[in-house]
This record gives sequence, C-alpha cells and structure tokens, in this order.
Amino acid sequence: MSKMTFVRLPILLSCLILALLLVACQGNAPEPQVRFAQPADGASVSSPVRVVMTAENFIVEPAGEARDGADHLHIMVDTPCLPAGESIPRDDAHVHFGEGRTEAELELTPGTHTLCLQAADGQHKALAGEGATQSITVQVQ
Repeated sequence: MSKMTFVRLPILLSCLILALLLVACQGNAPEPQVRFAQPADGASVSSPVRVVMTAENFIVEPAGEARDGADHLHIMVDTPCLPAGESIPRDDAHVHFGEGRTEAELELTPGTHTLCLQAADGQHKALAGEGATQSITVQVQ
C-alpha cells in the first residue's frame, strides 16, 4: 500500500462514521409537546376560564402554509382530541388559535368540563405523537 492510502483511510473512516451518525439522528427529532400551564388538572375555576398553553419542540405561529417545526394550538371542549392527520373542525367544541396565540379566555358554563389541548399543522391537521395532546378536567363554579 502506498503512503497516500494510509493518509486517506482515516479520513474515509471519519466520513463514514459521520454519515452513519447523521442518518441515525434524523429519526430522533423530539416530538411536539403541548401542556396547559394554567389551569391545573382538577382545578376549580370561574368563567371566563383563563388558559395558558405551552409548546415545546416546535414554533407556535399563525395557521397557513404547513411548515415543518411550525404549528398552532386548538382546545377541544368536552370532546376528545382527534387522531393524528385528521382535520380539526370549526365549531363550538373545537376552539382554534390559528393566530398563534398561547393564552385565551374560555366562556364555560358551571359544571365539570374536559379540555383537550392539541397541536396541529398550518392546515389544521392534528399532529402525531403522544405529546401533541394533553387533556385536563376543570370544575367551573
């Protein structure tokens, strides 16, 4: 073997290892995570109910063009979250925050209510992943 072959071998091995690491890491992007910062699950609240929502591993932005890593939030009132990929309808039970908001006030009648926070893409299609939804129950006085 020539001296050039020995010089190139470590460079080729380094490139191969780097390529394998890049391929392995592509599938490990963190999933979107949404949470109610306020109110807490089981809280006793008055109407209007102030909700504060948090999001991790994606940018909250207004609805529109679907872009990787940029989504917006919805709250389902007294109805379950939707399966991934399904379009979130526009009605009284599905509150859209298509303006990119993370805080709101919800007018709720007295009694027990279930709230499901759900992330969706720019076209209002529910995101995949366990962290893309969170459900809580509140008692409105």
